[in-house]
Amino acid sequence: MHPTLLFLPLLASLLLLLFHDHASADCEPAACGNLTLRYPFWLGSSTNNPPSSSSCGHPGFEVWCSGDGRVASLKGTYIHVLSINYTASSLVASHARVAGDDGVCQTNFNVSSSIVLSLFNITPHNRALCFLYDCNNGTAPSGPEYVNTTSNCSTPIYAYLGGAYYWEKPPAPITTWRCEFAYMPVLGSEAAVMTAANYSRLLKDGFVLDWEVAGVGDCRACNASGGQCRYDSAAAEFWCHCPDGRRARPTCAAECSPSPGVNFTCHANAMN
Repeated sequence: MHPTLLFLPLLASLLLLLFHDHASADCEPAACGNLTLRYPFWLGSSTNNPPSSSSCGHPGFEVWCSGDGRVASLKGTYIHVLSINYTASSLVASHARVAGDDGVCQTNFNVSSSIVLSLFNITPHNRALCFLYDCNNGTAPSGPEYVNTTSNCSTPIYAYLGGAYYWEKPPAPITTWRCEFAYMPVLGSEAAVMTAANYSRLLKDGFVLDWEVAGVGDCRACNASGGQCRYDSAAAEFWCHCPDGRRARPTCAAECSPSPGVNFTCHANAMN
């Protein structure tokens, strides 16, 4: 046999090993500010060049980190990620448009439009912080629950702290006033001990988003089997990256036989 032919299997094995190590390194947990980003979140890039880690997670969980490395935001949005609870599959987020000192003057929009609702839910555990403006004939809403927030705004705006937040259902009684209105989710735990007068603090401290675990795969089971969680963007499906290079779903607890190349012939719950 020609010596070159003897060398080819060794070369193929080395390339596969290098690919495996590179894929693992690309998807290691990453830091941004005080956050540790791990599956289903992954650190992407705000440049036009696609990041090498594009298979690390669902595109909707891509996070961009600011140039100074302090602020994390969901890709291409004004949604800043303040904290992540991986156990509860939830995060605390704020909207950059309303989290600034003059945020109350810019509350006339639907925050739900900035969120990929197929992946994330604004939970009813949040409270609804409501804002009324452009009231008919300039008549101000009356009652102790309404707070004039317009010291820094060009038009009168009044705040009211409602009940549970439902993005498709305005909280009462703001619909009884002939005003334009908007309502923002705020942390229910903080709203329970505050009033509408704390509107600026409530907007800055954000709100809770849950994500659908079913859409990103059983990462806990994958990790428990010794694998690393990955997401195939082309196939739109979760897979488990096993220590021996196998692609399994949902865990590495399956019998597989490596085949030449990057595909594997697997049994049970492993991928073909």
